[in-house]
Amino acid sequence: MVNYFLKASLERNQPITIIYMKDDEITERNIKVFEINNGNVRAFCFLRNQNRIFKIKNILSASFSQNGYKIAK
Repeated sequence: MVNYFLKASLERNQPITIIYMKDDEITERNIKVFEINNGNVRAFCFLRNQNRIFKIKNILSASFSQNGYKIAK
């Protein structure tokens, strides 16, 4: 199901919310996907306010963002 939301974000230019685990820390992130490649996702992370690379295997869940982030074109 995570892959569905990642692809939807990429295709629709729509932010999604992910639950992400890095090391022993779990965070909620709002991201906008730019690229999916080799088990990684390149996306803009609204929490860090910069482009980041996320490992798909570390994304615990994903859903459409409910907070109304707008992406500048």
